Amino acid sequence: MSARFKLYFCVSTFFILHSSFLLAQTPQWWITREALDQNLAAKDYAPINQGQLKWLATNAFCEMEEYFGAGSNVAAAVNAFSPSNNYFPVNIGQVKYLAVPFYDRLYEFGLTNTMPPGMPGHYPWDGRPETNDYAMVNIGQVKYVFSFDSAKDSDGDGLADWEEVAHGYDPYDPDMDDDGLGDGWEVAHGTDPLDGNDYNQADRTSEAAEARQRIIQHWLLFYGSAPSFTNSPGSPADLIDLRNALNTLSEKFYNVE
Repeated sequence: MSARFKLYFCVSTFFILHSSFLLAQTPQWWITREALDQNLAAKDYAPINQGQLKWLATNAFCEMEEYFGAGSNVAAAVNAFSPSNNYFPVNIGQVKYLAVPFYDRLYEFGLTNTMPPGMPGHYPWDGRPETNDYAMVNIGQVKYVFSFDSAKDSDGDGLADWEEVAHGYDPYDPDMDDDGLGDGWEVAHGTDPLDGNDYNQADRTSEAAEARQRIIQHWLLFYGSAPSFTNSPGSPADLIDLRNALNTLSEKFYNVE
């Protein structure tokens, strides 16, 4: 879609689909996907056209698709976009119709905390019977509806909320197993955020590997060949082997001949 249909806006006060003012969050995907142009002034009160709505919805689809999959209903809605009529105005009913599958997908994954703040109900327009679906929409209203943040990290542990929910983690608890290591760190290092004991094993394995290398280096200096360690690295038997080898080396340092 042509860049001329981008929504030209910056961080500012947004409208929900009624007369109340709300301050919308600023999801990073607006910027990274160039859904907005930060060099231009906000035009929240300006009417939005179909091309601009399509542009924003398409980028929202791509963002969801990258993180957890947008689902067939969102994909169908976006794929049904016509390349024509881009300069036609948009009414509230059209925005609501388009936004429903996006919100249904977020609910499917339990990602209610990624939705726009201050929502009055299940959708951004619920609980407002006075809303006129045939009324024209401005840019600020649509910005609010599409301000959900699929990459939000509520507990700051380095894992996006959607990823934590998909794996059964708590997006509000940065250390599920209370082992002193953030869930994001554990996932990145191959340990289980739900098992407080797995880090100890990983830590022992890492320390054993470092100790093994030091022992081998000193063993080569004294004996001219490397010792053989046949047990699983980090296992109790391996630690015993390392201890015995270290004791043998220690005798070289302390025995006076």
